[in-house]
Amino acid sequence: MNEETTVRLWFRLVSLYMMKSLLNKLFMKKQLYILRMKKGTPIVQYLNAFIRILSSLLALEIKMEEEEKAPLLLSSLSSSYDYLTSTIMYSKETLELKDVR
Repeated sequence: MNEETTVRLWFRLVSLYMMKSLLNKLFMKKQLYILRMKKGTPIVQYLNAFIRILSSLLALEIKMEEEEKAPLLLSSLSSSYDYLTSTIMYSKETLELKDVR
């Protein structure tokens, strides 16, 4: 709150909350693994939340294999997407996040 410029404030926030500590890495991984779409949530809003977490992990230098991301997203969708999820998962030999999105 004592910072006078936007740039200094931004760097201060980054130093506080985006440190590449083990605790931050574990917290963001947990956020990804417990993320579940609530019934009635617009799919675009949910995809944005999912991508935001992936971006945070990347900023913490946690690299995930592309083949891990798509199943995580599909398995976290609400039950109203079960038919679509099954169709996508079993129709391809390889599955990437860009295909699902």
